[in-house]
Amino acid sequence: MTTEITFLRDTAHGGAAAQPSTIAAQLAAFVGAARSSVHIAIYDFRLGDALAKPVVTALTDAAANGVDVRIAYDASKPSTGFAALGADPAPPGTAQWLNSRFGGSGVALRPVTTPSGKLMHDKYVVVDNRRVWTGSTNFTDDAWTRQENNILRFTSSALAAAYEQDFDQLWESGDIRRTGLDDRGTTTIGTETVGWSFAPGEGPAMDADLVGLVSGVRNRLVVASMVITSHALLAALAKAVSTGVHVSGMYDAGQMGPIAHEWASSKSSAQTLADWQTVAAKLVGKRSTPYSPTGVHDFMHLKVLVSDDTVATGSYNFSANAEGNAENQLRLTSGRIADSYAAFVATLVEAYSAG
Repeated sequence: MTTEITFLRDTAHGGAAAQPSTIAAQLAAFVGAARSSVHIAIYDFRLGDALAKPVVTALTDAAANGVDVRIAYDASKPSTGFAALGADPAPPGTAQWLNSRFGGSGVALRPVTTPSGKLMHDKYVVVDNRRVWTGSTNFTDDAWTRQENNILRFTSSALAAAYEQDFDQLWESGDIRRTGLDDRGTTTIGTETVGWSFAPGEGPAMDADLVGLVSGVRNRLVVASMVITSHALLAALAKAVSTGVHVSGMYDAGQMGPIAHEWASSKSSAQTLADWQTVAAKLVGKRSTPYSPTGVHDFMHLKVLVSDDTVATGSYNFSANAEGNAENQLRLTSGRIADSYAAFVATLVEAYSAG
């Protein structure tokens, strides 16, 4: 099976996007087909009743039929300054939501703790040790309706084994600090080369991979990331711009604005600010709603870099701090996939350029 990709758009901004009911049905079918195991690592899981019903039913039915259904979720302490942390803002509530829907069922729940300022930021599902659902998308109504996101689905025992290794580390330790260790590799799925890495164990390598993709570009760079705060990545992107590489894409202005303001107030960040200004001039910013725990969460939520025919994507925001979170990143080398991502980002650039 070739890689299946679903793109989601903010329905308030021109979005012929996957309908939220379609995402719920796809996720329910994905887990409902399980015969032995469903393992989920998720940062934010809080669906409204209509979207939750098929997903919760599929998971509880699977558990009742003897499938090993486990959900590991983020148990970090609520904080502010989420973008600087390399994470998407989310109010507390996942633990309460999960317990209210799955408490007393056969679905096992595991809170995953983190060091101060870090997150269990993964968004993936592994079924039967052979199928993987991943991408940038949390399981919330806003993620499925008000944000730009992506979902990828694979059938690959090799890739599933890598995700299972990470899940086992999260589940067994209940803490992110000893996860992602030595979980890095490459496989072939159909005609596509797929590489993977997990943080925090491979966090520095993930940032280096992004820098390497930018530094090695020949023809095109497409960026769609909520934040870009990795100094090494910004320097590489600014250099690419200065050498005439065609750079285009999106970022979330609501999240990057305060960060750029902070850089402007610090003499030690002068070069980082200059690099950001060089890069931002080639990108379009989405003016998202300022964050509040109970407000609308309509961030430009993708974490995508296209370099020629390679796409890097996953849960990993392009920030140095994300190296210390629990994250996953894929690198897919395929002209078909790279073209599809570039085309999707181009529709966003057009929509948000028009205001």
